[in-house]
Amino acid sequence: MQTEIAVHTKNRIEAAREIANPAEVAVETKNKKGFTYTLTSFGKAFINAAAKASKPVMDIGAAYGVATLPALLTGAKVIAVDIEEKHLLSIANAVNTPLRNQLITLRERFPHFDLLPDSLSAVYMSQVLPFLSGTEIEAGIQKIYDWLVPGGEAFVVSFTPYIDHVRSFIPTYEEQKKKGMRWAGSIDDLSRYSSNPAIYKNLPNQIHHIDLDDLIWVFEKTGFIVKEARYFGEEEGPLPEGIRMDGRERVGLIAYKPVPEDRDKNFSYWKPISSANLDHIPEAVRKWLSEPYILSQALRKVCENFSVEVTDQKVKDLYADEVAALKCYDAGQGFVRETYLGDIGNPVVYARVTMPQSTYQFKKNELDNLGNRPIGETLLYQDPTLTRSEFEVKRVTCDDELLFDLLVHNNFYKAEIEKIARVNELWARRSFFTISGNPILITEVFLSNIPNYLG
Repeated sequence: MQTEIAVHTKNRIEAAREIANPAEVAVETKNKKGFTYTLTSFGKAFINAAAKASKPVMDIGAAYGVATLPALLTGAKVIAVDIEEKHLLSIANAVNTPLRNQLITLRERFPHFDLLPDSLSAVYMSQVLPFLSGTEIEAGIQKIYDWLVPGGEAFVVSFTPYIDHVRSFIPTYEEQKKKGMRWAGSIDDLSRYSSNPAIYKNLPNQIHHIDLDDLIWVFEKTGFIVKEARYFGEEEGPLPEGIRMDGRERVGLIAYKPVPEDRDKNFSYWKPISSANLDHIPEAVRKWLSEPYILSQALRKVCENFSVEVTDQKVKDLYADEVAALKCYDAGQGFVRETYLGDIGNPVVYARVTMPQSTYQFKKNELDNLGNRPIGETLLYQDPTLTRSEFEVKRVTCDDELLFDLLVHNNFYKAEIEKIARVNELWARRSFFTISGNPILITEVFLSNIPNYLG
């Protein structure tokens, strides 16, 4: 039964990723609040976060549901917030009966409403900040911080001052920025600067274009840890004429509310091993997480007939935390090699090797011919340009993407349900490699039958 649930969840997430975005480059909203655009990597990362959310997620400025609808398909409960009733009705009408209990629509103007603290797992805002003052943005980000559970994430996309139809405003913005003015991208009279009536007519006369510095500042001031923040342009979806300029048209950010140390003794998030209190990790698996530099060599000492079974090896979707670790935000896919290590017919470790497609192309011949040989011994450690990070460790929980693999999934429930299991929960470690500057991430999950470590 648990396996069927995992398969079903995975299929729903794949379906969510395949939802058709609007055919037009941009669709104007019904309330003179700009346009709605196709999902960027920041929106797709929100969908991935929704897929593993334990509490509701919120889409602020939901418009026609470009993010809300695929988030619902992952199984998440989604709160769609918009000031336009017609937008919310459009979303509700697009949702089939089985999903309606997961959808909550809220007609409110952000940030002028309240929720309970620690009540959301993730929040997404696309093109909402341009309609807020600096004071409202600061108050709103504080509210989001309060609403999120520890470890909860915020995803933001917004337009910057570097868009074509207000090109004449850029010198004013840059001069104000040079003087140290906060929120220097705020425009009080758009008609004075806009050169494109088709865009201007769909916007209020007061507009606020956000730069990277201000966006990072307000999140860090509030207490968030910023995971990713950058300018981007059409590499993440086409922009209409009048917006398209020099590749800095948009800014995106992913940040999370930190988890107090005393609230994360269970290692539910990746932690650098150098700063982790290993006393909280079961002794049976502790040395496996921290000691073997080359795992396959250590496993040979405890396995009579050590083998590597390759279960999948191809270009496919990466997990959200893999995209973040590899910094391949412009493409949700990469090369993935999944293997089981251990005795023939009795694997004790699940290993997942992921990399951007650029790394795969760099090492394509070696990877395609690797077969059932360990990647560390045959490809990685033979390269003099290799660098490797320290280990990060975490406990695999019931909403972890790693459980999408069926054998890991089965071992998780075996460990959780059968407390007589040698390791009554699953633990994982990962490290980040580069070969000639090309990134590779290797994640290793130790299954419930892992034997004692022999140093």
